[in-house]
Amino acid sequence: MFGFEHLLVIMIVVLLVVGPKKLPDVARALGRGYAEFKRTMDELKSAMDQDETVRGLKEEFRSAQREVSLKRHLMNSIVSDEGSAIKSAVYDEPKEALETALAESKSLVQGTAAETAGARPAEETRSVERTPEEPIEKV
Repeated sequence: MFGFEHLLVIMIVVLLVVGPKKLPDVARALGRGYAEFKRTMDELKSAMDQDETVRGLKEEFRSAQREVSLKRHLMNSIVSDEGSAIKSAVYDEPKEALETALAESKSLVQGTAAETAGARPAEETRSVERTPEEPIEKV
């Protein structure tokens, strides 16, 4: 790029254009400009680092939100599954057992009634006719 010869040529041209009396003022102005430029670049780097930090924090926050959402969904499904299991254990199974027991007892009662009806002689079964004023007779 620039070697020592190039810098020497530039310094000679600046000395001829500006003159020896104004050269210290120009050098000071260039130094201040360079310092201001360097300070601005450092601020820009700092801002970019903060921006990257903020971006990283935002990404971590989004990741945490996704994780919380996933855990909430998982917990809801677990609670729903457990609720279904509890309902089945507390409500459905006893209901089915009760219905089965009722059906069995009904069939036993019907079977006993059929056996009893088959054991009675036909003469004993009679129909009782009554008038509305008469009390009901027990047979």
